[in-house]
Amino acid sequence: MNTPLRPHPHFDDRATLDWNTRFGDAQAQARREGKLIFVEFGREQCANCRALVQGVLPHAEVAPLVARHCVALASDCDDPEDEVLALAENMPDAMSLPFAIFADAQGRFLAGSEGALSARSFKELLLRVIPKPSESS
Repeated sequence: MNTPLRPHPHFDDRATLDWNTRFGDAQAQARREGKLIFVEFGREQCANCRALVQGVLPHAEVAPLVARHCVALASDCDDPEDEVLALAENMPDAMSLPFAIFADAQGRFLAGSEGALSARSFKELLLRVIPKPSESS
C-alpha cells in the first residue's frame, strides 16, 4: 500500500517528494530510513524558492536522487525552527533565498547552497553529500 506524498506547503513539486514541515519529523524519518535531510529554507513569496521546488527538484536527473537519498523538509524562514537556524549558521555568507541545506540524520550540517540553483548545480551539490558505497558499509 502506497501512502500519498505530503505536498510542499507553498509550491507544486509535481508529486516529486514527500515533504515534512517540522525538523523533528524529518530527522526521525531520516533516522528510520537511513537517509540525509534536505532542507529547503525559503518563503512563499520567493521566486528562487518556487523555481527550486517546481523546476529543479522535479528534474529527471535530480528527483530520483533526492527521493532515494533524502528526506525533504520545507522550512519557512519567516517562522524558522531553532534546528534549521543552527544549520543555516553554517552558511554565514549566505544572503539569498532559498538556502538548500543538507544534513545527516543526526542533524549535522553537511553542505549548503544559496539562491538560484540549476538542476546541474543542485545535482552536483547532492552528489557531494551522498555517502559513497564504501562510506555507508
